[in-house]
Amino acid sequence: MTLAAPPQVAAPSGAASSASSQPGFCPVYRAIGVLQEKWVLHIVRALLDGEKGFNELARAVGGCNSATLTQRLEHLETLQLIGKRTEDTHGKLARSVYSLTPAGRELQGVIQAIDMWAREHLQEDEARLEGQSGCGSAV
Repeated sequence: MTLAAPPQVAAPSGAASSASSQPGFCPVYRAIGVLQEKWVLHIVRALLDGEKGFNELARAVGGCNSATLTQRLEHLETLQLIGKRTEDTHGKLARSVYSLTPAGRELQGVIQAIDMWAREHLQEDEARLEGQSGCGSAV
């Protein structure tokens, strides 16, 4: 089965942008495409607690290999959802530190909505059966 982009949804008045005025562009479809990529919401959720170095972020996300994490971070940086800065560590290898941009921080509401929905509709026993770990921190 092939999924095609749904018909264009009209933007609220005064909210048109060059991307949303393109025929066939659906902001919801595009956003879901970005956010459904494996590890993306886990990365955003981990960075809601504050900036993190690569290794700290990898531990917070858990289960994501280094190559995939690097790829996701580069993509999120391209989308301007996260920022990266390099710290000089006095003669050692430079340390990359990641943080959410204002646009990335706006995803906190999305994650909170998922949290509320999951607490209401998903059972803790189901998570254990699927081998999922706990939250670790509040959203």
